[in-house]
Amino acid sequence: MRRVTRLVVALIMVMAMSASVFAADITASKAKSIALKNAKVSAKKASRMRVKYDGEDGVFEVKFKSKKNGAKYEYEIAASTGTIVEKSVDYKYRKNRSRKKISRTKAMKKAAKKAGVSLAVVMSGTCKYEYDDGKGTYEIKFRNGNYSYEVEILAPTGKVIEYNWKVSYTKPNPAQSAYGYWDDDDDNDYDD
Repeated sequence: MRRVTRLVVALIMVMAMSASVFAADITASKAKSIALKNAKVSAKKASRMRVKYDGEDGVFEVKFKSKKNGAKYEYEIAASTGTIVEKSVDYKYRKNRSRKKISRTKAMKKAAKKAGVSLAVVMSGTCKYEYDDGKGTYEIKFRNGNYSYEVEILAPTGKVIEYNWKVSYTKPNPAQSAYGYWDDDDDNDYDD
């Protein structure tokens, strides 16, 4: 009788924990509103809105275009928490075939301002100048804590034409996340 009681209690506890995990999941509609709020774009000013659930990574992929400035936004939002784990913005711009360019330091200052970090953080990363497809750009990559950033700046004008960031630990292991560590490889051994 005691074994049956213990089994029933254990089963109830497992069901309660499972219910709390699934209760935290957000809906596609909530993921859409999180992305729109972060982009500061109203639903009326967004076009080509697509929301797709990626069950393997446990994220909602939200994509849309702003009618106001023509920018294309892409987000990955954790389904379990509603946290944005990746953001990418491609800004509309006119090609400028000019070979003139702003200084590397000025480009890095623009990247720091866009990311909301100090210039020292950006300077710890890389900054490469490229002239390709009739446009000169600076490609700036840097890290700050758990975030990695990529910023592309049009060299003749200093305009940010692409901005991406992502959280380094995007794939939590549900079995171990309660203990505060993650398995970051794909072998399912949960050994990291």
